[in-house]
Amino acid sequence: MTTTSPGIRRVGAESRFSRLAEQVRAVRSGTRFGRPDAWMLYVGGTLMPLGVLLVILGWLGAAHTPFTFEQTPYLISGGLLGLALVVAGGFVYFGYWQTIRIRESRQQSEELNAAIARLESALAGAAAGGAVAGRTGSNGAFVATPSGSIFHRPDCTVVVARTDLTRVDANKTKLEPCRICTPLDEQ
Repeated sequence: MTTTSPGIRRVGAESRFSRLAEQVRAVRSGTRFGRPDAWMLYVGGTLMPLGVLLVILGWLGAAHTPFTFEQTPYLISGGLLGLALVVAGGFVYFGYWQTIRIRESRQQSEELNAAIARLESALAGAAAGGAVAGRTGSNGAFVATPSGSIFHRPDCTVVVARTDLTRVDANKTKLEPCRICTPLDEQ
């Protein structure tokens, strides 16, 4: 009875897994046969003019004879086959166009999500910077703008970047609390 060490089996399994992962990557990206949307463009761009050409040839063949029994084969082979190729090419080209639209939509969505993430991190950094600067609302100390009618927590997004704020005691002011940061709920 021959036994193999566990290390040899593991190397074999890892190499099989890496080959499988590479093949899955090739299928997902379409790199094995080129981009699928490019093939759809070529096929649709070939079928449609070929179909139009067959329709024209069928019409020319049928137009040169006065007999119906001689016109029928031209109309069937040229007209119907040409029409089928034009329709099939149109569908394939429409599929290409939809693929491009979906790819652009996904790219725009990723760019939008990245921009939102950058904004969130910037706002979080600004809020953290306001707290680090010593503008905390502990012990009833809040802030308000000089001409405002509302008081806020110092880390409220409405006033976090402002430098002209004054300290306000919530118990001694007639200002209304902010509806965004709800300063009285945090006490």
